[in-house]
Amino acid sequence: MQNVLPAPEKTGLNISALHWAGFLGIAVLVLVTSGIGLPSVLVVALGVAGMATLVLSWLGIGRLAAGLPERRLYWIAVSWCAPLLVARPLFSGDINSYLAQGLIAAKGFDTYVVGPAEALGADSPVTMAVSHYWRDTPAPYGPAFVALARTIAQVAGDAFVPTVLLHRLLGLIGIVLMAWALPRLARRVGVSPSIALWLALLNPLVLWHVVAGVHNDGLMVGLMVAGLELVLMGAAKTGAARPALIAAGVIAVSAAANIKIVAVAGLLFVGVGLFRRATPAGRVAVALGLPAGFAAVTAAISLGSGLGFGWVRVLSGVSGQVHSWMAPTNELGFLVGGIGKIFGADLTDSAIEVFSLIGAILGLAVGARLLWLTYREKLHPLYGAGLTFAAMLVLGPVVQPWYLLWTVALLAVSLTTDRGRWILAVVSAVFGVLLPPANGGAVSLALGYLIAVVLIGGTLFLLKRKGLLPEIRLRKSRT
Repeated sequence: MQNVLPAPEKTGLNISALHWAGFLGIAVLVLVTSGIGLPSVLVVALGVAGMATLVLSWLGIGRLAAGLPERRLYWIAVSWCAPLLVARPLFSGDINSYLAQGLIAAKGFDTYVVGPAEALGADSPVTMAVSHYWRDTPAPYGPAFVALARTIAQVAGDAFVPTVLLHRLLGLIGIVLMAWALPRLARRVGVSPSIALWLALLNPLVLWHVVAGVHNDGLMVGLMVAGLELVLMGAAKTGAARPALIAAGVIAVSAAANIKIVAVAGLLFVGVGLFRRATPAGRVAVALGLPAGFAAVTAAISLGSGLGFGWVRVLSGVSGQVHSWMAPTNELGFLVGGIGKIFGADLTDSAIEVFSLIGAILGLAVGARLLWLTYREKLHPLYGAGLTFAAMLVLGPVVQPWYLLWTVALLAVSLTTDRGRWILAVVSAVFGVLLPPANGGAVSLALGYLIAVVLIGGTLFLLKRKGLLPEIRLRKSRT
């Protein structure tokens, strides 16, 4: 049974008003970050205010999502994405690394051995644009993405704007794949497809970090969810299995894993679910066919691209070289390091290594437990995979806001309670305003966020005084 949420007229919420308020927030963000010459404190203040407007509008739409037609949500997604297509890359400079890695591969260097400084020159404008953390490190991505970045470099050269637009096109392909797969996966679990589209497709993190931020996670997630849908479609209980669909799904998920290896978790959990329900002969086919298919696709991409298998060697090393301040394991390391400094000991790096090892062990244990529960049919495979991605975020050594999309995409189609969905929505909302839209000193950032809070708080107060802000009360409901 799908959730029954209040009708629009009973909540006072107006979908059109929320839609265009969100659009206005995005337009403000794009305008103030366009380089019109505002002081950094105003760029932060107005940009964060625009971001918060979008986030609040998105949360408001979530109250009514179950009753909205899918086409309405698609239209909102298109209109919200449109202004960001012409925005400067926001919230991260990773696009500069993509450009550098594409050029390195296009010049015939091994991107899994040399970094931008060595391959392009330390004084190259492309190298100088890359964060100093990554100038001497090899590419941390799989051969599928590096091959795409190489193709873009061969077309655009070192021209920044065409590079951004072409990488944005890859992100949009991922978003289109999500738009196709999410409602279908949701129906398989018995979740409202409209709620899944609201929670995952319209999620502010998609807007900020796939469209505006140009991160390759968008293409990875899109290929993963589309591939999982094809696998499940091909193995549906009704009628005979359709091997061609299953093969297409394995190819798509394997391609996603050849962008970022974490995507293989989705195939692993769905494979366990299929294995549990299959006949003895079917179990042999699943146990041998899925791993063999993944291996074949990986070999084809690695060898066909000419990039080889060097990416396997760098999987565990490159990203972890920078201590991510958002990772809980690193925070514990920083805490121990801070205490050590009081006593004259430099313990930070050692403590981070220890806690990262503990996190890795706990992560493996959690993943194994979730796999077992999936095998016992205590968890839906999509839910188990989504929880595994969540465990990666909590226990992993590197956390970025856009990594949350890994778990959002799968939990959006498999969470069956409003409580779970709103917890995920609130976490997404917090991550959606966590990174500022512009760089600046600590004072500028603090003052900018303070001004944004005053602007948003004052606007909400005035709306409530005029009776334009409805009372929102969540009530329990379940699928």
